[in-house]
Formats: sequence, structure tokens, C-alpha cells
Amino acid sequence: MVEKTLQAMRQGGIYDHIGFGFHRYSTDTEWLVPHFEKMLYDQALLAIAYIEAYQATGKEKYRKTAQEIFSYVLRDMTSPAGGFYSAEDADSEGEEGKFYLWDKENIQHILNMESELIIKVFNVKDNGNFMEQGEEQRTGRNILHLKKSLPEISADLKVSEQDLEERLEKARGKLFSAREKRIHPHKDDKILVDWNGLMISALAKGAQAFDKPEYAEAAARSADFILKNMLKPYGGLLHRYRDGEAAVSGLLDDYAFLIWGLLDLYEATFKVSYLEMALELNS
Repeated sequence: MVEKTLQAMRQGGIYDHIGFGFHRYSTDTEWLVPHFEKMLYDQALLAIAYIEAYQATGKEKYRKTAQEIFSYVLRDMTSPAGGFYSAEDADSEGEEGKFYLWDKENIQHILNMESELIIKVFNVKDNGNFMEQGEEQRTGRNILHLKKSLPEISADLKVSEQDLEERLEKARGKLFSAREKRIHPHKDDKILVDWNGLMISALAKGAQAFDKPEYAEAAARSADFILKNMLKPYGGLLHRYRDGEAAVSGLLDDYAFLIWGLLDLYEATFKVSYLEMALELNS
């Protein structure tokens, strides 16, 4: 059941197949139509789930999904100082999901001959599969999603899985570059201790599971940022940081999740100061 759920989420529209990362939740029973907001805590907890699925099964698709989540977070949700931002909104230009949706003609214009493959693989329809909330007519815009796994699709198309993955990645890159030119959703650039603690834990686990020291380095930058900027002068945590100001006394989640992250970061780096700080915050 765990695998069935993780596979359905990864194939569904709740996953951003172009820029990676998960949207906040699905609005239907098929994981197709999401609320398009992206939250830091979802990325962290889902990355942990896919890491542990990889460790339990050895299946490459779970490793790949976790690493794609990290690619999104490190690219779009990381401050120059190292802390992780909180969220990206669902709306842009006043419309839910506009940044993430595609019409068939747009894909054909960007990809030319390769568009036929993307249209087939990601189930793009002439009249679209997305309806505005409260509307009964389709808008012509599509949420990219998979109805089958890549091995199943490669068998249907009679191409090798490696060839299919290479062609999809090349097309994805072109669509991503085109999408980057759109007006982006607003980014909530608050840095919250509790949500950063979750991402520190996820990256530390990923560093160990995938032998990727760069993940531990990113986790350490976040932890160092918090310990430098979000500790009270006489001990204890502050909850949020934005525009150079740390404020609001830390809550239970801040302590629990940062301690969790620091312990995992210690296990990934063996830097004793992270263990010592976890013990101090726990006392």
C-alpha cells in the first residue's frame, strides 16, 4: 500500500513533472488536480518517505523522486544565507495554477517534432483536463500527469526505457526553460525553524542514503543559519526570520523538528556541535 500510494502521487498531477516538487494536496481521488501551492514541509516529509521507500526496496524510481524534490528545494526554496523559504503560492496573475498549466498548442510550439511524445506520455488533451473552480467547462489547459509507469509506457511505445527517459528529460528541460519566462507565483520567503528542521532532517537522510555530501552541506547551512540568527540571547529559539528580523518565541514544533534535524545532521556529518545543540535544546 505504501508503494501504491507513492507511485500514484509521483505519477499524478500533484507532482510537478516539469520543475519537480509536490503541490500541497490533491482535490480529487486520482491525485490529478492539486491545490497548486507548494509547501516546504511537504517537500521534506515526502522526501523522507521516498528515501525510506528506496532503502526498503532498492527501487531507483524512489531515489530519483527524492533527489528531484531536493533539486526543486535547493533551486527555488533556498535563501542566499542558507535558510529554506516556506512556500510558493498557487496563484499567479490572479489565476489558480496558471504558472503550471499547459495547452496543447503551446507544447507543440516549444517542442516541435518531440511534442507528440510529450502529449502522449503526459496525457495532454485538446480541450484540457483542468476546470476552474466552480466552472463546468474545460479550459483547454492541461495538468501534466502519467497514467502508467515509465517501464509500461516504454513497452507500449516499443522504445527502450533509457531512450524514453533521455527524450523526456530533453523535452522537460525545454518546457522548464519556457515556463521560467512566465510570471512566477509569489514566494513566501519567511524562514521558519520547524519547517527548516524537517528539511534539515530530509537532506541529512538523503546525504547518507544516496552518498551525496552536498545534501549534508545544504542541511548544515540551514542549521548554521538558524543557530546564528534565531537563538534568543539567553537560550531558546525564535520561530521565524524575515528581512533581517527574527521574532516570535519558539513553539513545541520548532524545538521538536529542529532537534530531529540536528540529530540526523550529526549522523550525516559527525560534527559534535550539532549533537551538543540538540541536547541543549532538549534540556
